[in-house]
Amino acid sequence: MTLKNFFRSVAIVFALGPAVSAEVTIYRFERIIDGTGEILDAQDIAIDGTRITAVGNQLDQSITGTLVLLEGLTALPGLIDAHTHITYGLKAQPQGDAWAELNATTRADRYEAAKRNALLTLQTGITSIRDLNADQNLDFDLRAEIAEGKLPGPRVFTSGSGIHPFNDPLPEGMAEATPEFLTVATQKRLEAGADWIKIFGTTGSASDLTSTPYYSADAIAAATRTAKAAGKRITVHTYGPEAVDAAITARVTSLDHPVGMSKRQLAAMADAGIIYVPTIDHNRYYAQHGEEYGYDADTKANLHVFVGRNIEAVRQAHAAGVTIAMGSDAVLTGFGENTCELKAFVAAGMVPAEAIRAATMNGAELLGQELTLGRIRSGYAADFVAVSGNPLEDIDALVSGVVVVSKDGRLVIDHRRNPDAVNKPNCGTLY
Repeated sequence: MTLKNFFRSVAIVFALGPAVSAEVTIYRFERIIDGTGEILDAQDIAIDGTRITAVGNQLDQSITGTLVLLEGLTALPGLIDAHTHITYGLKAQPQGDAWAELNATTRADRYEAAKRNALLTLQTGITSIRDLNADQNLDFDLRAEIAEGKLPGPRVFTSGSGIHPFNDPLPEGMAEATPEFLTVATQKRLEAGADWIKIFGTTGSASDLTSTPYYSADAIAAATRTAKAAGKRITVHTYGPEAVDAAITARVTSLDHPVGMSKRQLAAMADAGIIYVPTIDHNRYYAQHGEEYGYDADTKANLHVFVGRNIEAVRQAHAAGVTIAMGSDAVLTGFGENTCELKAFVAAGMVPAEAIRAATMNGAELLGQELTLGRIRSGYAADFVAVSGNPLEDIDALVSGVVVVSKDGRLVIDHRRNPDAVNKPNCGTLY
């Protein structure tokens, strides 16, 4: 599908500038599922401006406003994707060496792709993202334009560039990164306006499934102290258990990707309140889209094996009481497939209500937005998703049934008159 045809196929109701409330709007649904994963004894959500003002039944009898009937649809809070790379995008489909093509893409074309990725993300029902590792200030610019109402997209919480040996080469004569070096690297991100600090604790990404440590425990602890002193949160990327102990000792906010954690590590994560963002499905994506990246059959097979290890890690983490949040790790053509991660959660033994919680309440907790996002209740942001079917019975009703999306009280996606435009991702085979 061409970019022009894509935009033509998406029904969007979007106004530029700040929302101004003329009156309350009351949306009536078949049912409402809260971020707890439970069905509320309510069918109506009243919205005034950017906030939910009431949740109940027959609110139009007590509140003056416009009643909008969304009959047959189930409402849920706007979803949260806790791990994206929204600025990774090309002008056209990858031609077999996607990473090299990305490196050769101009900033202007990448920004246009980021805008497209933002729109595709809204179509999946995701209204907030945590974006981890971007360059050229693309993420900061996108965050600002969305926040100012100039572009349709999810609200963006971003790290800027992650702390990584490629982004932060050691000065001549320094054998390994010192705590002071990571302190300075963290301060640079804070000064640039990052919401988060991301540390690449180990190797591992795309077809590289290794987990060799980059930084010492003391260096990670120094970066964490610096971030926390500035009131910011910190996450550590690790593909295995190698950086987990350092992250636990430092009391980081979250750990992304790891497999192979021990029972001791999982118990310590739960005790420390560290949130696990497993990103199971992204390796399924890489295998399924391998031709776009130039991956051979052995690489694809290894990716599926890693998915199996990731699913087992989630089973064990869930049993140990570790809080799990949904993160797609979406890149390039993966946008629009973000919520395939929910199917992976169910494959890992979560019931649909728990998968929904991971994509709503738990994501809000991770972001430090638990009083404004991830729930359908008075005072919260007027973010909701309306889907056909009941995702508590079949999670695919949420993955492939998003009909309407509200963000900050605006219907940013509305496919009621064009059901064929509803996003139906090909989530493929996990392993």
